[in-house]
Parts: sequence; structure tokens; C-alpha cells
Amino acid sequence: MTRLPSWKGAAPWLLVLILTVILVGLFQRSTGADVAEQARVEALVHEIVALDARLNQDLLKLRHRQLQDYDAVAAADERISALLQRLQAELQRHGSEAMTPVLALWQEKREGLERFKQQNALLRNSQDHFLNLSSQLLRASDSPDGRGSVPHSALLATVGREIMEFLIRGEADDMPAVAADLSALQDQVVGWPLEVRRQVLLMTAHGQQVLRHRLDVESLLNELTGSPFAGSLEASYRDYSEIYRQDLKQAESYRLLLALFALFLIATVVYIMVELKKSALELGHSHAFLDNIANTLAEGILALDRGGRITFANQRAEALLGAAPGGLLGRDAATVLWPGAAPAEVSGLARALATGAVFEGEDDFVRSDGSAFPVAVLGAPLRGGEGDADQAGYVASFRDISEIKQAEARLHLAARVFDSLGEAMVVTDARGRIQSVNPAFSEVTGYSEADARGRAPGHILASGQHDPAFYAQMWQSLQEQGKWQGEVINRRKSGETYPEWLSITAIKDGAGQVSQYVGLFTDITDRKQAEAHIHHLAYHDPLTGLPNRRLFYDRLENALRQAHRSRRKLAVLLLDLDRFKAVNDTLGHDQGDLLLKEVGARLSLCLREGDTLARLGGDEFVLLLPEVLSAEDASIVAGKLLAQFDQPVRLGEREIFASTSIGIALYPADGEDGESLLKHADVAMYAAKDGGRAAYRFFIASHNERSLERLELENDLRRAVEGEQLLLYYQPQIGASSGRIAGVEALVRWRHPTRGLVMPDSFIALAENAGLIDAIGHWCLVAACRQLRAWQEQGVPVPRVAVNVSARQLRRWDFAQEVLQVVTQSGIDPAGLELELTESSLADDPEQILAIFSTLRQAGVRVSIDDFGTGYSSLSYLSRYPVDEVKIDRSFVSRLLDDREARSVVRAVILLAHGLGMRTVAEGVETEAQWQVLSDLDCDELQGYLFSKPVPPHQIPLLKGDWQRSENRLPV
Repeated sequence: MTRLPSWKGAAPWLLVLILTVILVGLFQRSTGADVAEQARVEALVHEIVALDARLNQDLLKLRHRQLQDYDAVAAADERISALLQRLQAELQRHGSEAMTPVLALWQEKREGLERFKQQNALLRNSQDHFLNLSSQLLRASDSPDGRGSVPHSALLATVGREIMEFLIRGEADDMPAVAADLSALQDQVVGWPLEVRRQVLLMTAHGQQVLRHRLDVESLLNELTGSPFAGSLEASYRDYSEIYRQDLKQAESYRLLLALFALFLIATVVYIMVELKKSALELGHSHAFLDNIANTLAEGILALDRGGRITFANQRAEALLGAAPGGLLGRDAATVLWPGAAPAEVSGLARALATGAVFEGEDDFVRSDGSAFPVAVLGAPLRGGEGDADQAGYVASFRDISEIKQAEARLHLAARVFDSLGEAMVVTDARGRIQSVNPAFSEVTGYSEADARGRAPGHILASGQHDPAFYAQMWQSLQEQGKWQGEVINRRKSGETYPEWLSITAIKDGAGQVSQYVGLFTDITDRKQAEAHIHHLAYHDPLTGLPNRRLFYDRLENALRQAHRSRRKLAVLLLDLDRFKAVNDTLGHDQGDLLLKEVGARLSLCLREGDTLARLGGDEFVLLLPEVLSAEDASIVAGKLLAQFDQPVRLGEREIFASTSIGIALYPADGEDGESLLKHADVAMYAAKDGGRAAYRFFIASHNERSLERLELENDLRRAVEGEQLLLYYQPQIGASSGRIAGVEALVRWRHPTRGLVMPDSFIALAENAGLIDAIGHWCLVAACRQLRAWQEQGVPVPRVAVNVSARQLRRWDFAQEVLQVVTQSGIDPAGLELELTESSLADDPEQILAIFSTLRQAGVRVSIDDFGTGYSSLSYLSRYPVDEVKIDRSFVSRLLDDREARSVVRAVILLAHGLGMRTVAEGVETEAQWQVLSDLDCDELQGYLFSKPVPPHQIPLLKGDWQRSENRLPV
């Protein structure tokens, strides 16, 4: 049976819209030709043409002065413009653009009218003035007695006549002759009276204007009266008339189509009515069929009307709600489903019913006995019919999900436990294929559940670090005991291996067969790293990462046992950084730590396989060479170690050069146990330091004796500082020209209880290494200032005393305050104190030393540079620091007589010092010849055995008089 198309969606309405548009379009097309409109257009064209002809006539009248004003022309212009606008609007309804050239021509004619008005006005004005002036002049020249005010001139009459004739019928060819007569007339009136000459010149000027504008006006007039405007308008009208006839013919065709379309619509309506009757019969059969289907469904179905009353309920809905057959029809759905409650507040379905929204979800219904049960509901609004947007009702299907809810609750609890476990969990089937993993598993391994599902744990996690026997034992335990646990090394998704503690349990079904395996494991990487870190800290230096003393001794003992068994040699190299304490004191301990780390890294580059480099503490490193054939092998390694210090070390923004001294002890020659080897290597290391540092020495028995002697001397020196065993000797400084005492230098001595008088060369370096130099320097400063005060009270002519200062003292920030305090307490003039320091000490901390010098100089204390010329940056220091005196080193003075280079150096130093405003003192003067040369070189002061050796303070008063007399010298 043929069925009508379903009347749903937008397609039927689109069809109706299309038919309506066609119908309206045919109607409009059938009425497209308007007779009244054609009549209006024709009347407008005729009126415009008539007005244009009248306008042309008015222009001619204006030219010939039959009209005196332009009112008629302006009215015609305005009227034609208005009519053209109306005509254009009429023609544009048909989409005609025929008026475009017509309007352009009319605009041109309007512009010509404006030019005509201007030119014609100028012509009229000049013409009137010329005629008036010409008449006046002619009358004045034709007086009866011949005595008129204007001289008689035939040319004047000729010009007047020629201008009149030119106005009436003149041509362009006449203009040259008339212009020539006008020019001649202007020349003729040169001797005429002033007033007459002015009038004649004015007349000729207007005559020239007439000549200029008359032909222009005639040309404009011809252009305006001959304008193609009217012809263009009539041509446009003819085009319009042709279009009108075509539109009229087309309208008749569309009226025929409209009649045919109306017949088609009538036939269609008849057909639809017949088909609707057939569809009503089919609908009754379909209704019964759908009822049978609904009653066989396992889900309940309810249909509601707009008011929320139940209009349909299948048998399953009645059974689920505990209602009798037909007992739900006509009842309010809210009363049936949620009795005694506000449905919109507790039910999502109730809110969907109220708003007409689609609902898919869960709800709770109430049975007729009052018991509630959970349901899964799918509901949607019913529409009134195809294309009807208004809601006609609501339909919902539902099913009881009580058992599903209970199962979900159990599963949810299990899933929460599974997901919230801090340990990783994996569940496999009986074949070992992964079924599920928890989030902790993904976090540890890097594999998501999607990555792992269906794969064996061993395939994705195995690290390759366990042999097949390990896994065989695991599976054997699972099969026999149903469980296994132990430590496993697995691999993450990233490729990183990690240790884990794994427990596996077999899960069996009711038949006792294994159905699943559950693995529970924990990543123990942190614990392993912590154990390794603790072990590393116990046996390694935390700063450099090298083995510490404990690990070194363990390896040394093992190496000694192996060397004893195999009867081979081994070597121990003890390294101590040179002047490392200066780095800590000047740059700080942070920079010192950086230096130690860099040294450790560089020394590690020299290690051979099996060698051990350790840091014993402070700036001491030790290297164990467990296999050497001879002492030469140890020498080669020591040379490589020293070579690592050839390049500077960068500490932040600074670069410093470091060096080390190395002592070497060999097994078994230098000791058969670790303690002896280290002690003898230490003795050899100090021998390297005594030999100038930055070198290595092998242990020699005599070194041990000197080491013991140095240790005893250091202990004695500590007692000397405390027991007043130190004393000062003084050596005079003599004026080179005067021969008198200019000052004295204080030189420390040590009166040892058993060794006698010890010179400073034997204990000053030891005092610096032992940290005693500060105390000795302070004692010397106090003793020298007190002695100067005593001499001054005794009247001994000693102007000043010079005291040597060590580089270590200059590193103390309070050194300047210490000096000034000693000066104040001793009661001497600050200018009587001179501090001597070596040139090399200035390089330690230039900024701090400069601040100390500035403070002392401001207080009056003098500063002297000792041993000048032996350093490496003398000139820069001289120019930068506030220095009073420069002492020329004795090495230059001793070679002064026979070495031209030494003499040149001395001369340059003296000239440089004097140029900077400083005095000079030459040390080590021992001969009269040296004195003479230094005097010739203009040296200021001299010091040496020629004048006096260092003497105790009580002998200084004996050094009186002029040193030119040899009897005043003490014997050397």
C-alpha cells in the first residue's frame, strides 16, 4: 500500500515555503506590466521636452535683450531637474539604467547655463558702458563752434561704428581690424585733456571686452540650444517603451502559468485526503500491534499526557509498581511514583517531567505497598505530531536495578581498596596475562592500565638481571605453596631499573583451580639509595666525594696483605697543598672548599686502575699505588700529579695558581705497616716543602731526624713567646750625605736555652706555619715602640724605628687599630714608627692593605717597602700604595760595582722613588766604594755592616757622631 511521506522535521515546511514562493512569484510576474505607470512616464517625457524647448527660446531672448532677467530660465531649470528625478525613479523600478546618459547631458547643459549667465552679463555690461561713453565723447567733439572739450577725431566715430556693427553681425575675422583701431585710438589721445583721455581709455577697454565676450556668448548659446539632451531623453523613452511591451507580454505568460499551478494544487489536495483516510485505518492496526509489543517487554513503560496523568502503562509497569491491570490509567504520575513527597526536590525524573526534558539516569520509585526500589529510567517528551513543537505528553521506560545496586556496592568497595592501596597491585589470569592494575602500579612502573592489560608482567617489567633459575624457583613456590615473596630488580617503562619487594598470591576458584594471581609490590629505591648513601658517607669525604681516611686505611691494609703475599712493592704518596691557609684566610672557606673539590677532580685524572685517591682531611690528600715495580713508577705518577697544577684554578671570578708538595714512601723499604708508611710519607712531604714547595721527595731517614728537630723547635718557640726568650737587635740607617743616624731597624732574635742566640732565618718561617707569627709580630711592635720612647727620654738621637710586618698580620682587619693603640700606649710620636713589609706581601689582599695603609698614613705612621725589586709587580705597587720609603735589596747593592745591570736597576729605583716623592734606603752596604756609588746615585739612606751590625739596644747610644770618621764605627 502506498503511504504518504512522514510529516516530520523541516522538509514538509520547506516544501510549503517553496510552493508559496512559487505562487507569489507567479502572481507578481503576472501583474508586472502597469499601464498607469507607462502613462506617467510618457507624460513626464513630453513635459520635460516642452520645458527644454521653452528654455532654449528664453536663452535666445536673453541674448537679444528681449528678456532682462533670468527668472524664467531658473524656473525651467528647477522644474526639469525635478521631473528628471521622478522619471529616473519610475525607470529604475524596471532596472533600467537609460537615464544615466540623459542625466549626464542635463548636468552639462546646467553647467553651460551658468557660464552663459556669467558671459552674457559681462557682455551686456561692457556693451552698455561702451555705448554710453561713445555717445558722450561723440557729442562733445561735434559742438557747432568746433570748441568742444573733446578734440575732433574721425577715428573715434569709426571705432564706435565698428563696435556696433560687430555686436550686430560681427565675425571672428573682423576682430583684428577692430582691435587695431581701438589700439590706435588709445595712442591718439596721448595729448588730450586728462579727463577726456581717461574716458577714451575706459571706452576702448569696454570695447576690448565686447570683442572678447561677444563670440563666447554666441558660441555658448549655440551649444545650449543645440544640446542633444532632448534627443537623448526621447531615445531613453523609446527604450523604455520597448521594455514595457516585453513586460506586458511576459505578464500574460505568467498569468497562464498561475492558472495551471492552481489546478495542480487542487489535484494534490484531493490526493492527500484520499491517502489520509487509508492511513487512519492502518494506524488502528498499528496501535494494537504496539500494545502487544509493549506488554511483552521486560521493562515497564508509562505514557503521560500534558497534565502528568498516566495514559498508558504496560503489564510490566503494573507488576513492578504493584498495581492491578488498568489501575494506573488516569492517575497522577507523581502520586503513583512518589507518594507523600515533593517529587521535584527528590527526583531527577520529576524535574525532567516538569521541564519537558529528556532524562536518562537512576531514580527511586515507590510500590503500592509503600516499599521503595531503585530503577534505571529513560524518559523523553512526546510531541503533538509531525512538526508540532509543543509537548503533548511524556513517555518513560524503567527497570528494577536493586540487585545491580547491591553488586555495584560490593564492587565499589573492592575498587576503592584496590585504588587506594599505597602498594602497587597487579591482577593476572591463570596464564599470567594482566587483567587490571591499580594507580600505584602505574605510578611505579610508568605503564598505564591500557598499556599493561593483556600482557605478561615479565614481558614488560623484566630487567634482564635475573637468570631463568630465579623465575623457575618463583613459579615452583607458587605452584607448591600458592605464594612467593622476595626482592626483584624490574625495569620501568622509561628503561630505568629499580628494586622492589614483591609478594605474589595464587587465587583459586571453587574447584580448587588457580583462576588468578595477585601481585603486591613496593618500590624500595629510596631505601636502597639511603643505605648506599649512608655507606658512602661512612667511607667517603662529603666535600670531594673521594674515599676518606677510614676507607683508605682499609684499602691500604688489603694492599699491604696482597703485596706481602705476592712480594711486590707499593707506594704511598702524601700530598699537602701549598699555602692553602692563605686561600682560606683571604678568599674565605667557601672558596677554599671549591679549590679542594677542583684539586680532587684533577688528581683523579691521574689514577690508574686499582689506585686509590683519598682525602685525609684539611688540604691533605693521599694516593695509594698498590702495584709499583720501582721508585721510578712512583716518580712518574708524582710528576703527573704536579702537572695538574700547571693551569690556574678558577674560583668564581678569580683565577689562582695552586701547587702541592708530595712525600713518597715505598713498601717495604720505608715501612711494613700503614702507619709507618703514612708517617714517613709525611716526613718526605715536609722535606718537599722545605725544598721550595711544588715538588716531590722520597723518604730518607735523615728527613725524619730533621722533622723531629723541627717539631722540637716549634714546641720551644711556643715556650719562647710565652717565656720572654725573644729580644730585639737594632741596625742603624745612616744619611748618605750627612753620615748621621736617620733611624734604626728592629730585628728579632731568639735566645734559646740550649741553642744560644737563634737568627730569624731559622724560626720565622716555622712561626708562620705554626700560627705564631701574629704573637711575635705584636711583641716586636710593642718592644720597639717602648725602646724608642726610652731612647727619647735618654736623649739618644734616634728619629724613628722600623719594625718588620708579616703578610699574615696584614690580613687582620684590625691591624691598623692595633698599631695605633700600641703607639698611643707607648707615648711616641706616630711619625717615629715605620712599618716595613715585603713587596710580595702586597699581593695577598690589595684592597684591605690599601685601607690599612691609608689609615696608618693619616695617623702619621710611616710605611716602607722592604727588598724592593725582587717582586713581580713593583711599579704598580709603588704608584698605588701610600708608601714613604723604598729599601733597595742587598742583592743589587752587592753587585753594584761590577754589574752594570745591577747599577742600572738601582739608579732606576732611586729615580722612580724620588719621582713619586719617596725616600730610598740601600741595604747591605759593606764597602766605602758602595757608599760612594750610592751617594753619586742620590740614594737617601744607607744600612749595612759598613756602619754597624745589628746590636742590642744598650749599644745604640755609643753610635754617635759623623760616620765619615772611621773611629765612630763599631767593629763588624
